[in-house]
Amino acid sequence: MKKMFFVLMILFSGTQAFNQQKQFKDLIGRWEIISDQNDGASLEVIDSSTIILYYMGEKKKLTDYKIDFQRSPIWFDFSTADSTSNVSVKSLLEIIDDSMIKWQLFVDEDRTDHFSSTKGELYYLRKAKPTTIGAAIANNQ
Repeated sequence: MKKMFFVLMILFSGTQAFNQQKQFKDLIGRWEIISDQNDGASLEVIDSSTIILYYMGEKKKLTDYKIDFQRSPIWFDFSTADSTSNVSVKSLLEIIDDSMIKWQLFVDEDRTDHFSSTKGELYYLRKAKPTTIGAAIANNQ
């Protein structure tokens, strides 16, 4: 009986490990693009209604987005307002771990099903450490 219980526990824990899927809450935070030419580009996910893209000194709130966690890699499509028009972007997203994301953007081209070295712009983003109020005040003095 004990052996049967032990076997069932192992089987159950194994299926739980395979079912662990990334969720929206795994994206919450500020993600900074890692690159040699750091222009302050980042993605900030505040909650399900507020996602902000920082790029070339501009702050752009996503006006619409769709994210499909059922796909691997994750499909993340969004729109944001530009100075003259609405820009739609298709992208692929992989949450590598709690502090790293792989993100490929496809602007004005078809998205591939998997990450590609021949299409789109590929970025790695690192989760920024939260700043405390005390540290922010000290930096401004």
